[in-house]
Amino acid sequence: MKRSRTLLAVCLISALCLAALSGCSSKRDSGYRVIAELNSEEFCIAFRRDDPLCQVVTAALQEIAAEGQLARLSTQYLGADYSCLEGVPGALKTLEVDIPQDRVFLIGIQDGTAPLSSSRDDGTYTGLIPDLVQLVAEKLGWEYKFMPISSSNVDVELGSGNVDCAWLGASLDSGSESYSLTPGWLKNSHELVVRNGSGYTRMNSLKGKILGITDDTAMAALEESGLYEKAGAVWYYDDLQLCFAALAAGDCDGIVIDSIVAGYYIM
Repeated sequence: MKRSRTLLAVCLISALCLAALSGCSSKRDSGYRVIAELNSEEFCIAFRRDDPLCQVVTAALQEIAAEGQLARLSTQYLGADYSCLEGVPGALKTLEVDIPQDRVFLIGIQDGTAPLSSSRDDGTYTGLIPDLVQLVAEKLGWEYKFMPISSSNVDVELGSGNVDCAWLGASLDSGSESYSLTPGWLKNSHELVVRNGSGYTRMNSLKGKILGITDDTAMAALEESGLYEKAGAVWYYDDLQLCFAALAAGDCDGIVIDSIVAGYYIM
């Protein structure tokens, strides 16, 4: 089945991460290359439908963008400025909703999406998104707490009240009736990556081959490009490191990743 899910044994994961992904720790890996761009998109932040917090956080981000902080963090973590939110000086002062005081902001975040967000051994998070959350919280005078969630469960996590927002390194459904989205804050595209020396040079050369993805947004990019129907199988992996490990081991022939993190794994 094309929508099959692989379960890698612990010993295989450990061996692959040590042998094939040793370059990731230094953010360099010359064993891969991009052969096609599948689509383009913008990352947004999801809040419960009609939650005024969406306007408050958007205004805070607009001020941060106007101060050049959003562009600075993008360049720091991604190597270039991929920000796309228009800066608006004094945006918080023009809000027609009250800004909650003394609250704990519960942020749904993804693990394993470095350099956007990833967890440390002590359970804290590092990356572009955690640093940006800190700036927002400082501007609003809020405390904050990260809650790990999946991009496929955004509506459930928000609807249950487990989190106030889903701030992910993934695109979200702009037509959803269960949550509202901020304007886009980061530009992205999905890219098709293969091993160097594999012989695959263009998208059509992967006809009948096995492709690896990490979420439904990558699946949507495959479907939009027409490659999904041509692929032999599409396998889901829990995060990008497992995706690259499978590619390095030959368990799949190509993977679909976000362009904004490509420089972290491919250089």
